[in-house]
Order: sequence, then C-alpha cells, then structure tokens
Amino acid sequence: MALTHPAVRAAGGYLRDARERRYVLPEQAAALLAVSEETLLAMEAGHTRITSDGISRLCHFYRCPEDAQALRTLAHTLAAPDDGDVAGAARDWTEGHHRRLAGCARQAREVRWLSTALIPPPLQTPEYARVVGCPSFALPDAPLPSPHAVYVLDERILLTDRIVPEVMAPQLRYLLGLDVGEVRVVPGRIAAPRGHLVELSMPAGPVFARPEHDGVLYLPADRRLSALISDTWDLTTPAASRELLVYAAQEQLGRGYVHAGAV
Repeated sequence: MALTHPAVRAAGGYLRDARERRYVLPEQAAALLAVSEETLLAMEAGHTRITSDGISRLCHFYRCPEDAQALRTLAHTLAAPDDGDVAGAARDWTEGHHRRLAGCARQAREVRWLSTALIPPPLQTPEYARVVGCPSFALPDAPLPSPHAVYVLDERILLTDRIVPEVMAPQLRYLLGLDVGEVRVVPGRIAAPRGHLVELSMPAGPVFARPEHDGVLYLPADRRLSALISDTWDLTTPAASRELLVYAAQEQLGRGYVHAGAV
C-alpha cells in the first residue's frame, strides 16, 4: 500500500476509536459507506484516505459531527517525504484537537511521550492541568495512563518554581502512586525541542505529534525523532527515575512549608 501522511493515520485511528466507543460493528460502518469491511478497516488503519463525504457520514453516525471538519483536513493531507521537514506537517487547530489525539492514542500499539516543558497531559492532576492551562484533562475522554504508554520527563519539570508547591507536591505524589512502571525522569536537560513530542505506533506506520495549547502538529515520519526518544530513554533507569521523583516531591514539600511559613 502507498505510504500515507501521519495525519491520515491519525484521522483513521480516531474514527476507529469513535466507532468502538459507540459499539458500532465494522460491517455496520462499511454498509453506511457502501464499501467492504476490509476497505473500512484499511481506512481506519490509515492505509488509505476516507472521502470527505465518508468522514461526514461516519461522524454523524458516531455522534461526533463537531470532529468532521478537522478530520477531513487531516485525512486529505498529502504524503510527505521521510525527511522530517516541518513544512510537510499537518495542523489540527480546531477545538477538540486534544480529544482527537487521545482517541488516536487509544488505538496505537505503543505510545512514547517525551516532555521537556510540562508534565504530559495523560499524567496531570486536574489542579495541575488548571494551573498550566491544559485543556485536555477537563474532557470526559481525556487520555489516561495506560500499559502501552511510556513517558520520559525532563527533571526540571519536576523541580520548577514557576508552579506553587501546593500544586506541584500533590502532582508528584500522584506520579509516585501511579501503577505505571514506564515513567522515566532524565537528570538535567533533555536535548530536545521545548514542549511535547509523541510517537504513536499505528498500523500504517508511526505518527509523530507535537501537542500544544492551541492545537496539535502532525509531523512527517522522521527516524531522527524516533532515535531521539530512544536515546533519551536509554539515559534512564526505573530505580534512578523513582529516586528523582522522590527527591522532587521532597523538594516541593519543603518549598511548601517555607511558602506557608511566609504567609
């Protein structure tokens, strides 16, 4: 099959997630589009594009018509060269972009999340999300930690003094209490662009996304991005990561006592 743009794969993944959340069988959705079940599954996998009319009909059927315009834009992004050229990226700046990324992530075989500025939305407490202005956690189907997701965090995110200890300390306790063994912390500075980088292993190939406050940028496939996540992961160990989390939590608690005493 022809190589599709990662945005096409993301659109297909979200549509499959929307279908499954509505308990619609593949044959029912295929009948709606007058295509074979095999063709529908190829569309959901991102191997082939879905027509604009097909997206509109499926979104209406799945009761998510508000997603139709954004998915039409993503699904008709032209294939980009495998060179990491941001000029070939696709942008989802429409309201609901975090929800669509979360739906796509639920369909991924593996999710690798590298963060250098904020704690990833799937790991945020509601109060932390409110303070940093992240819209995704407030949604009913926000992304949550899962067994097929791994997270690599820059240590400076945990030791920040830009967020009051009363918010950071509970956030760090939450991370320590998660039944997720794949949260790693890199000591010092991660040699990566500021923000988030997410790699989703989708059926038709990898999807690289950069979620931001006002949208999600879907990047052309780039082996360098995958290598960046792998190389950074290799700098960590579970034991050292937990030690850094414990240290950061103690530091934030200490700042909290000082802050309370100063009031």
